[in-house]
Amino acid sequence: MKIVVTGSTGLLGSYFKQVLEEKYGENDYVYLNRSKNDEFSLDLVDRNAVLNYFLKNKFDYIIHLAANVGGLFKNMRNNSKIFRDNIRIQENVLEACNKSNINRGIFILSSCIYPHSPSKFPMTEEMLLESDPHDSNRGYAYAKRMLYIQCQNYNKDFNREYICVAPVNLYGKFDNFSLEDGHFIPSIIHRFHLNKNNNKVVAYGTGSPLRQLLYAKDAAEVMSYILFNKDKTKSIDLINITNDDEDTIKNYIEKIADVMIIKKEKISWDTTKSDGCLKKTVSNNVLKSILPDYEFTTLEDGLKETYEWFVENYDTCRK
Repeated sequence: MKIVVTGSTGLLGSYFKQVLEEKYGENDYVYLNRSKNDEFSLDLVDRNAVLNYFLKNKFDYIIHLAANVGGLFKNMRNNSKIFRDNIRIQENVLEACNKSNINRGIFILSSCIYPHSPSKFPMTEEMLLESDPHDSNRGYAYAKRMLYIQCQNYNKDFNREYICVAPVNLYGKFDNFSLEDGHFIPSIIHRFHLNKNNNKVVAYGTGSPLRQLLYAKDAAEVMSYILFNKDKTKSIDLINITNDDEDTIKNYIEKIADVMIIKKEKISWDTTKSDGCLKKTVSNNVLKSILPDYEFTTLEDGLKETYEWFVENYDTCRK
């Protein structure tokens, strides 16, 4: 079986390389990237290039991870470009999948595209389009909502099995630790690392928003299981990917400080920075019905592995 993974150099894609080859190694994997300038580099915004590549290679399955994505402050600065890029990428990929007869695939969304003010918590999969997403990331959210709509359309019009997954906030090794454009876990790790020997370290916002966190390797394992177990996902087109845990950003940041051996008294909060969405809790009942006994990585272990990797790879990691 020949399987293509887009966005293979990102956080989740890097874990997929490990998970797929360790657990499903008998398959033929192609890991596409955007900018390495090698035989696996493909500009997914270029429709003709994408169509030609997929028609030539005849893949059986796809794991589509590639996107223009970033943390809160990148989203707030670049909503129009993020929307435009993601619409082009996903339209090209879906068209190429269908024309090259890829019948089954995983297409990644995010819990951040759910409604900002839902009718209830936790939000279930059928609530995805209930109302508007948070304004801070409306470009990314609406583009990804359209990916879900188009996967439904291809499933109905061409009898495909395109499954969307919506993981909660992912973190781990291989992340983008950019101080400006990263998500809050890698950005905080980098900022605290640079200032851990100073009198204070600075976190952004009030710390009051609630978040669900997931170690990215767990997400790769769960998504791989979904891809290869057709009998478990009949008639399912959207699955939230999360464990049972939720906490405030303040408590998460204090746990990061513990891992980094930084005293909590040194943490200062810049409340002029936006908190973003205050709560976006999603349900994992559908996931539990498919994979009820999966053991998730603990937060402490995940943060420890992430920070140790960041220190060891500081000179070469994305930042």
